[in-house]
Amino acid sequence: MNMLLMMDYPLLISWSFTVKVGLTEAVMLQKVQFWLSSSNNVKEGKKWIYCSYKDWQKEVPFWSESTIKRAIKSLEDLGILISANWNESKLDKTKWYRINYERLQEYESG
Repeated sequence: MNMLLMMDYPLLISWSFTVKVGLTEAVMLQKVQFWLSSSNNVKEGKKWIYCSYKDWQKEVPFWSESTIKRAIKSLEDLGILISANWNESKLDKTKWYRINYERLQEYESG
């Protein structure tokens, strides 16, 4: 067996969700879910993560920042990904993200 196929960190995404929203969006949302699972940032009773586009590019180095921006914008437009600015400094434009699980449920049942 080729070592590159199984020895690296696997990326799991839902096939049916990927068909509905696109590969890039499905991968990005899975990364958000992964980071949310260990986040201690709670705002308005929901867990949030924060990440700059440059930092996202380090997380998914096989995509350019512009591809990541398009995927995030697409997920925001679909109402699946919610973004906000919870930074203490108004000069800090790093976006914070959470998943809208209610909207995501509509994709599961639809």
